[in-house]
Amino acid sequence: MKIDLHIHTTFSDGRLTPVEVVQTSRILGLKAIAITDHDTVDGIQLAVDEAEKYKDIEVVPGIEINTYYKEQDVHILGYYIDYKSTELRNILSNILQKRLARVLKIAEKLKQLGIDIGFDEINKKAAGPSLGRPHIAQVLIEKGYAASMEEAFVKFLNPDRPAFVPRYKLTPFNAVDIIKKSKGIPVLAHPGLLYEMQIIKDLVDYGIMGIEVYHKNHTPSQVDFLIDFATRKNLLMTGGSDSHGEYPLLLGTLDVPWGFLQRLKYKKSEGCL
Repeated sequence: MKIDLHIHTTFSDGRLTPVEVVQTSRILGLKAIAITDHDTVDGIQLAVDEAEKYKDIEVVPGIEINTYYKEQDVHILGYYIDYKSTELRNILSNILQKRLARVLKIAEKLKQLGIDIGFDEINKKAAGPSLGRPHIAQVLIEKGYAASMEEAFVKFLNPDRPAFVPRYKLTPFNAVDIIKKSKGIPVLAHPGLLYEMQIIKDLVDYGIMGIEVYHKNHTPSQVDFLIDFATRKNLLMTGGSDSHGEYPLLLGTLDVPWGFLQRLKYKKSEGCL
């Protein structure tokens, strides 16, 4: 019963459409997947509708909200959110407007460097409204200013590089509140990438309900530590490939226990979110 609870589509910074994610997941034998695009829920319904055609795969409605805390990027996953909620969509619309403003500022900085990239070129790289640095990087590659995504970031888009613009600094506590208001389950994404353990402890004290223990960038020792930590703190556990449809395809490559999904469902069914 293979599952993958961390997947991105073209509606944020992935390369596969929601429909392609479902179709590919079925080919790979996955029985449940979570669509967790950055700061948008617009791709979920397409995936749900595609899965309904087959009845042999479940799509968990999710999101990954980008936040900033203690000078670090902190990402918060939300599972079983009410993705049709008008209140949630209004909040996400505001976040996306700030993402759009950031993209325009980056494009202006690139123009000052003699690199003329138009908004339409960037926008064409995304199927949905969530624009970000990866879409700019794709245009830079296409125009010959970089040979790879990594080079585009290293030369232009990373902090301290000439075209970098800081993102809108939503806090992880804001994200936890947003997810809970939308009747979802907030989970800390890839905690093994954080520099400070105190961030995890602060979020647990605030009321985050789970942590992602399996992730493509977690070492075996980190996984063991996080499972022990989650068990001691009575936290839910999740895991996923964080697949963006890149090559080699990471989708479904982690051995995430089926029981993780069942515990998420049980928490959702308690009706106290």
